[in-house]
Amino acid sequence: MISATQIRVGQILKINNNLCRVLKVTHITPGKGNAVIQTELRNLKTKNKDNIRFRSTETVEPAFVTTRSVNFLYQDGTTYHFMDPATYEQIEISEDILEDVTRYLAPETSLTVSSYEDTPVSVSLPPKMTFEVSECDPPSKGIAGSFKEAQLNNGLKIKVPLFIKTGDLVVINIESGDYVEKG
Repeated sequence: MISATQIRVGQILKINNNLCRVLKVTHITPGKGNAVIQTELRNLKTKNKDNIRFRSTETVEPAFVTTRSVNFLYQDGTTYHFMDPATYEQIEISEDILEDVTRYLAPETSLTVSSYEDTPVSVSLPPKMTFEVSECDPPSKGIAGSFKEAQLNNGLKIKVPLFIKTGDLVVINIESGDYVEKG
């Protein structure tokens, strides 16, 4: 058991015998009364989101998950195939477990798979990834801090600085989907 104040984004908790992934955590300290921890959780079985409030003195049960690094190989319909680079073991994960991670997948992408009782329950990407700009307006001079829209080689559209041109590599923040730096 862990204290409610130790809950972090990305953790998998066991709540009412259901596995839930923590999406958001907010520590609220009112002017009067005890502090509370406001969480947004996604039930991994039903995919429903719940907002649950814990008192700072409460405890919650973390799910004991194992993690391992894998590389993305290919997609076959709604099934995605991955390989453990250490053991060469291949695993299949359905699209509903991957959720929004699929838009960042490219062959040989490295990611981490979390499993509960040998069943994959969630996938996480590195915090920053590099992509090639496949389409954007020509570079131009303008107001510092101005942005233009660019399409990446994976189909995503993001805002980039005016000096970026087609063919450049850009690093993006996976959580927010924002441009970080030129790669």
